[in-house]
Amino acid sequence: MQRSSTWIADELGQPRLDEPRSLFDLVNYQMHMIESLSASNVTRMCEGEFGITRREWRFIALLAAVGEMAPSDLALRSGLDRSRTSKALMPLLAKRLIERRSQPGDRRRASVALSAEGKALYARIFPRVVEVNTALLDVLDQGDVATLARLLTGLRRRAIEIANSGLVEAVADRRGGGSRRRWLGERALPPPRTS
Repeated sequence: MQRSSTWIADELGQPRLDEPRSLFDLVNYQMHMIESLSASNVTRMCEGEFGITRREWRFIALLAAVGEMAPSDLALRSGLDRSRTSKALMPLLAKRLIERRSQPGDRRRASVALSAEGKALYARIFPRVVEVNTALLDVLDQGDVATLARLLTGLRRRAIEIANSGLVEAVADRRGGGSRRRWLGERALPPPRTS
C-alpha cells in the first residue's frame, strides 16, 4: 500500500479539473482516491479491532447521527440501493448492534435503530475515526478547511441536481445482466453520443 500511495501522491501531481485530459483529471476520481486511501485506515480499524465492516460502520454512524429510521431512508443516506441495504443490515441485527422495530398496524413497515450495544460501539469507534479525519485535514489551515467544507456542500448539492437532471439517459440493468449481456452481444451497443 505504501508504494502505490506514494506513486499517487508524487507522480500524478495536481489534477487539471478545468480541462480533464484523462481519468486523473476528473473530480470524481480524485474524491474517490482520497476516500479510498484515507478510509483504508477506518476499514482496518473496524475489521481488525471491532469486528465490523466499513459498511456496517457507516450504518451505525448514520443511525447515531440521525436516529431511528426506515431502511429505505438509511439506503438513501448511505448511497446504497434498498436490497443491498437490507442484506447489509442482517449482520448488524445478528450482532445485536441494531434493533428492528415494526410499525404499529403494519408489520411489513419497520424502522431500525441502534441498540444499547450499538451505541456503546459507536462511542468507542467515533473518536478514533475523528483522529483519521483530523490527520487527513492536517495538511490544510483553518481557512482552507472552511473553504473545503463550503465547496463540498456546493458539490454535493450540484451532484444531486445532476443526478436528477436526466443528463445521462441510460439506465443500469444489473438484474437483467447489464454490461455482461451487452458485451456478450445480446444487445447492440448504442452509437456514440455526439454533441
